[in-house]
Amino acid sequence: MKIAIGGKGGTGKTTLAGTLARVLAQAGRSVVAIDADSNPNLASIIGFTDGEISELEPLPRDLLEPIETDGVRRLVLRETTSDVISEHAVVGPDGVRLLMGARVGHAGAG
Repeated sequence: MKIAIGGKGGTGKTTLAGTLARVLAQAGRSVVAIDADSNPNLASIIGFTDGEISELEPLPRDLLEPIETDGVRRLVLRETTSDVISEHAVVGPDGVRLLMGARVGHAGAG
């Protein structure tokens, strides 16, 4: 099962995603949560401590490779999805595996 949550800012997407991830993991499901927000906060909802959150690393930018086919440029993963998860996900409370897509360090860095 794949679930994506999107919508307007400030509507509770992160809270819903984190709660859903934990409930599904507590029910025995294998859960990989991906925080794709440029201001990532999903780790706190999942239950990571402030100290753990400050140590989390975003996915490396070199995981994506530009490919051009018939004049169309697109980005593809250099590794399999399973490899990305096993190498870069961190396990939080309830067994939720978390991938952080990006983190903007300062204004203008994105």
